[in-house]
Amino acid sequence: MAGQPAIARIIESVSNNSGIETRYFVVPDADESAESKFFSSNGNFLRPGTKRRMEEYEKWSKSLATEAVKKLIMRTEIDTASIGRIVTVSCTGFYAPGLDYHLINELQLNSDVKRTNIGFMGCAASLIGFNTALEAMNRDGKRSNILLISVELCSLHLQTESTKDNILANLIFADGAAAALFAPYKLHPGIKCEIKATESIIFPGSSDYMGWKIGDFGFEMILSAELPKIILEKAVPALIDILKKNGLNKNDIKHWALHPGGRAILDSLQNGIGLSDSDLKPSRYVLKNHGNMSSATILFVIKEILQSGKIEHGDLICAVAFGPGLSMEVVLMQGIRTE
Repeated sequence: MAGQPAIARIIESVSNNSGIETRYFVVPDADESAESKFFSSNGNFLRPGTKRRMEEYEKWSKSLATEAVKKLIMRTEIDTASIGRIVTVSCTGFYAPGLDYHLINELQLNSDVKRTNIGFMGCAASLIGFNTALEAMNRDGKRSNILLISVELCSLHLQTESTKDNILANLIFADGAAAALFAPYKLHPGIKCEIKATESIIFPGSSDYMGWKIGDFGFEMILSAELPKIILEKAVPALIDILKKNGLNKNDIKHWALHPGGRAILDSLQNGIGLSDSDLKPSRYVLKNHGNMSSATILFVIKEILQSGKIEHGDLICAVAFGPGLSMEVVLMQGIRTE
């Protein structure tokens, strides 16, 4: 895309100010020794059709999701027979039977495990999964564990037409997978996060600010440059109201898990809420080292907070992510120590 000097300058400027140093892709194009290029060949752009991209999505989503879940099972030492519900999350691909079917067979889960698929709901979808898990545990009498898996392969939807939306999307989005376990009873000792409340809000008249359409050559992103401003002016006050609704203010929150949709979005949240650099450290770390992996990203941020060793019993954690619409999902959690 940088063949035109004007476009090259835009790419350089956005890249230098992105806050991202490293990203990971399943496509082999960055590997000079790769035998098969997905988007380019001998200097010529290729335009894989949506079918071809979905074939790659099915292959890689199965591989990455299985790896993430196996690592989670090993870390938590749970019996897979105790998993009563599986929640799959993605907005970058579809196939049927889906990822849930694959994981049930691959991991030899019970054939009667309940399934929920949260599709095409963007970067906020994993937090919608938290709400699903909380409702399921309350409704099902807290009898079984719930497994959530998010896998996003944004690189499969790279677009080579040099529009502003494409340039921005190509420079910030990346691939990633993450898994989380929701247990209705105490597992091994340590600090865990207990979900206290979940909140959702859609901002009227905001559909043009963020969108995701299925095109003939992959999915096409709508990403307005006004998004950081809208978040500052509308989302921040709404978040403050949500905290008040739950009897809290920003000073009650000890740890912030903010979805790093981009550097400017984090700046808007930090300035609007009045947070310190330390508050934003987990989110900026994930953005720097992984980019924006859509719905999987917030799980990476929560993992950073959990593994920091800084959560104490009783600490409140606020997770925030945004989705198409514009919509906002908020999850309030509290650190608990299990013995």
